[in-house]
Amino acid sequence: MQSTVIVQFEQEGFHNYPNAPQEVGFLESRHRHTFQIKIGFEVSHHNREIEIFLQREECKFYLMETYGSPCEFGEMSCEMIAQELLDFFEPDGAVWVEVWEENTGGARVEK
Repeated sequence: MQSTVIVQFEQEGFHNYPNAPQEVGFLESRHRHTFQIKIGFEVSHHNREIEIFLQREECKFYLMETYGSPCEFGEMSCEMIAQELLDFFEPDGAVWVEVWEENTGGARVEK
């Protein structure tokens, strides 16, 4: 059996989509999202191996230190943001990351 602790938080940020299809050309410009971020951490036992509040704050701190507040993601897609978070937090047990643009859609990257 595999158990996963999930942290979830919102992160205000900006990005843009160069060479967006013409139908959504407005996405080429810098625009704001309230990104919904979820990270799953594999655990080996069920007694608070990972403290949710502390892990969530560590994730938020990483983004703030790396991209500022609000985050300036530049040309990064949801997939790129998720992959970076997975790579960074994999030593802590991260096995998947989801990055959503509000609740409209997003990406999931798994180990």
